[in-house]
Amino acid sequence: MDRQGRPGGGLLTAIPKNASGRIIPTGFSHNFNQEILAVEVHFKDFHFIIINLYAPQGLNIDNVKYFFDSFSIPVFIFGDFNLHHPFWGSNRSSPLSNDFVEWLQNSSFILLNSSNPTYAAYTGSASLLDLSICSASISHAVDCYVSESNFESDHYPVIITWSILDHTPKKIKSIDWNRIMSNSATVLNTNTRLNALTSKISEVIRNNTKIMTLPAKNYPPWWNLSCHNFQKLKIFFRKRALRLISESDWMKHKKYAAKLRFHIKKASRNYWDKICNITKNPRMFYSMLNRIYNHTNQEINTVNLILNNNHYISNPVQQSNLFADFFSDNSMKHEPIPLDYCEDCNSNLNIPIHIQEVRQAIQKTRNSTP
Repeated sequence: MDRQGRPGGGLLTAIPKNASGRIIPTGFSHNFNQEILAVEVHFKDFHFIIINLYAPQGLNIDNVKYFFDSFSIPVFIFGDFNLHHPFWGSNRSSPLSNDFVEWLQNSSFILLNSSNPTYAAYTGSASLLDLSICSASISHAVDCYVSESNFESDHYPVIITWSILDHTPKKIKSIDWNRIMSNSATVLNTNTRLNALTSKISEVIRNNTKIMTLPAKNYPPWWNLSCHNFQKLKIFFRKRALRLISESDWMKHKKYAAKLRFHIKKASRNYWDKICNITKNPRMFYSMLNRIYNHTNQEINTVNLILNNNHYISNPVQQSNLFADFFSDNSMKHEPIPLDYCEDCNSNLNIPIHIQEVRQAIQKTRNSTP
């Protein structure tokens, strides 16, 4: 959509060649302070809306909220909103931001990026102006992070991934923490220069991290290495028993089929238990609230939460695995994990979390089955 009334630029929404789309008429009158491009996308069996917007003087939500709320299918809203508010880390509120935050908290949308700045001024100051929003019904499957490179622009790209559109094969990663700890201790006990220490620890983690790529099937999220191995053994002995008419192979097929059922039941239950653990266990829920309180308390410098892909990770095992992923991955395409926990040195990590935000999130969380 070309910019009218003033020079330069416009809005562009591109879709891949294997998808189809159409522009949705917005019905808005021409406004220099509001550019909106809405596209309906069909990709295989999925149907969703992408709304691209630019508001140079700040978005007035009263003009567009009825349009945003009118869709019954998943919606993504991206753009330069030019709004400042403490809700996404600013130390001030711009005139139109309070109305926008009020609409957002009462709507069926979720703000995806609320931490890393997306705009860097020539003076060196940074702020978060480019917001990414999606329907709450799909937010559990959407990840968001801000790229480290601005590609010689004053805005940093915001990368959004929707897992149901990602048809890359599922990968199962197994980490041998015992060997990592012992080998890391050997490295730390040797006379190693500080600048080479990180690379040696990274090499230790990579050497003790195994990644198995599964065939391109729609595996459930709880599918693990045990399920995969026992399924392979079950299929292998079944085929061999039918081919050789072997009773012993058929008994092995039955044995591995029983083991597969056991591990599937165990994995699916554990997956659901992990999701519900915080809410069903009052002590753990209190512990989580206490950690959030410590995170917002300016008198306490200890940080127990890691922000990754716009999610706060508190479980120690998950935190350890995040660091393993960070050091073992050479591609560095994901959001880097801040390694500096000093509050004075890393303002992006220590952004306050307000208890009111937690309460509102809990109220909006829908109970559902696996």
